[in-house]
Amino acid sequence: MPLGTMVKAIMEAGALGKKVFFLNPPPVLGEVVEELGRQEFEVYLVYDEVKLQRVLAQEPDSIVFANIDNGAKDKDWTQYIQGIRNDPKTSAVGLGVVSMNEDRELMQLYLMELQLPCGYIVVKLGASKTAEILSKTLEANEARGRRKFVRATCPPGVALAYLDIDGKNFRAEVSDLSSAGCALRFDDALVCKPGTILRGLQLNIKGVRVLADGFVAAKRDEGDRPTHIVMFAPASLDEERRDKIRNLVFKLNQANMEKLLASI
Repeated sequence: MPLGTMVKAIMEAGALGKKVFFLNPPPVLGEVVEELGRQEFEVYLVYDEVKLQRVLAQEPDSIVFANIDNGAKDKDWTQYIQGIRNDPKTSAVGLGVVSMNEDRELMQLYLMELQLPCGYIVVKLGASKTAEILSKTLEANEARGRRKFVRATCPPGVALAYLDIDGKNFRAEVSDLSSAGCALRFDDALVCKPGTILRGLQLNIKGVRVLADGFVAAKRDEGDRPTHIVMFAPASLDEERRDKIRNLVFKLNQANMEKLLASI
């Protein structure tokens, strides 16, 4: 996929919300990030501060939490933060830090002198408490925007759906996914009118299977294989299934972001 197309796809995936980057995250944040994903925040783990800064130039309405216990020395983290603030392309980025260190002078440096809008988050309070603090911080910084569901773009061949209609099996490629619905293109040019009920839709994404019912909310004509916008029937998804989809959305978005980072 060309770089410009990749950037556009990733940007459109979260047009109404903010991307939240955890830079050089400590291991404890793995569980925290999963919880934030379940709360429909668009979160990413990043391990290259230079490449992240290039992405931020394309995504200025983002939030970054830097782990100041890892990577560059503390004085370099302050320089890195100031570099983001002083660059007109990234000056609007929301900044915060995470650390195991509860040193009051260090907290004062980031909170009072640098005045980071997203705060100084102590991560040794445990995954549950850290997730709660981060969630409140993201809410205060309007990380969701007007968006209720995080959407992921699915690369070709990664996500498939299977459906039985009147005893005949159909296969479709999933091009977009969220916990609310998906976009499908059937292999054999099957066309379903808006309003069509789809029962027993089986999603197979990255080796994970999820079964749901849904209905065709809209249809986009694209050559001989139209794209069907399918909304899941809420009653067909218990919380475990919905969490599976949210976790898949996180993994898909993370993989897309890693491809972008590798290309810039």
